[in-house]
Amino acid sequence: MRLLLAALALSACGPMYQQPAAPPTADPEPVASPAPAPASAVEPPPSPEAAMPEEATPAAKSTKAGSVAEQWIAAHNAVRAKHCAPALTWSKKLAEVAQSWANQLKAKGCVFGHSPGAKYGENLAAGTIGALDPESTVAMWYDEIKQYKFPAGGFSMNTGHFTQVVWKSTREVGCGHVQCKGNDIYVCNYDPPGNWEGQYRAEVLPASCKK
Repeated sequence: MRLLLAALALSACGPMYQQPAAPPTADPEPVASPAPAPASAVEPPPSPEAAMPEEATPAAKSTKAGSVAEQWIAAHNAVRAKHCAPALTWSKKLAEVAQSWANQLKAKGCVFGHSPGAKYGENLAAGTIGALDPESTVAMWYDEIKQYKFPAGGFSMNTGHFTQVVWKSTREVGCGHVQCKGNDIYVCNYDPPGNWEGQYRAEVLPASCKK
């Protein structure tokens, strides 16, 4: 049985944002030149960047039907539908941003951490090669629902991945992936970003919601 090494970034989904009139909607910029955070954003203390285990192996190809982008979209929208959140569409721009950051993590020696000054929602996951795919990664993020306190909710490091996945106002997602030292590293970016303080009750609806 393949041993699963699954790590969720401690500063889930990028920064927690203070209450604005609306989240920023500027066009994505390449992460290679980190974009400044929105003026209203308050970043949590940076998480330690954990080095990944040794022994890289060749990249594995997806064996499931549909493109990788389609798998990410299907996985996200399946759980969003449970919470009356509209379906996401794939953003090539966000995927490029996510891939750029994933490439940087690999270049830094397979460290694991969020992009600095994030202006988009961001979820991260890592696991031994082949242990995770888009469906199981989203399922792992969604599993944090067990710790979420409906209806008011609020930001928590233990539930930030879940809340970003089902955030009602988010419209687009794009994801990147690298393999390094025996691990898959996944990065997904979201726009507009979720996890805005003061908006959880309206944005993260219980599964009992009605459209």
